[in-house]
Amino acid sequence: MREFENVGPRSDGPAVVWAGLEHGPALVVVDPSGAARHDDLPATWHAVSENYQVAWCRVPASTRSLEDIEDVLETLSDRRTPVTMVAAGNACGPALVIATQFSDLVEMVLLVDPVGDEPESPVPTQVVARSEGGDRDRVEPPLPLGHPDVVRGVTEAMTAAQAKRPAPG
Repeated sequence: MREFENVGPRSDGPAVVWAGLEHGPALVVVDPSGAARHDDLPATWHAVSENYQVAWCRVPASTRSLEDIEDVLETLSDRRTPVTMVAAGNACGPALVIATQFSDLVEMVLLVDPVGDEPESPVPTQVVARSEGGDRDRVEPPLPLGHPDVVRGVTEAMTAAQAKRPAPG
């Protein structure tokens, strides 16, 4: 499985940043660029964290990034909460592999600028943002996970998934 670089300015800070609800639907964000280095989510994600628990996995900040993601999923498994993973660029393939390992927990994987052929997975996947197209100024792929187009795509996908989920009781 692919390992990520853990050097450079984005490698400072915590490996995982938790924000939002303590219980409830969860988003596990696999960030290959290492945003949230000051132990806070990107500002564009603050509204998202009002409705979800968010575990932002800062891949460059960890010497054991894949194990950290598995640890996060094991913690969420204990909470018995629905989980959606979000990954960008070269983190998409490893995120799908991990989601497959936790397919009883992970309901879907949302991808941003996936690179190359992604592995087969029993977990539903959806591309929610790409760096080309749209009406905003474009940046080189992968689109940063803090970009407003990503947040909008994630929010829309989560709202649609929640509408399909059976009502409790």
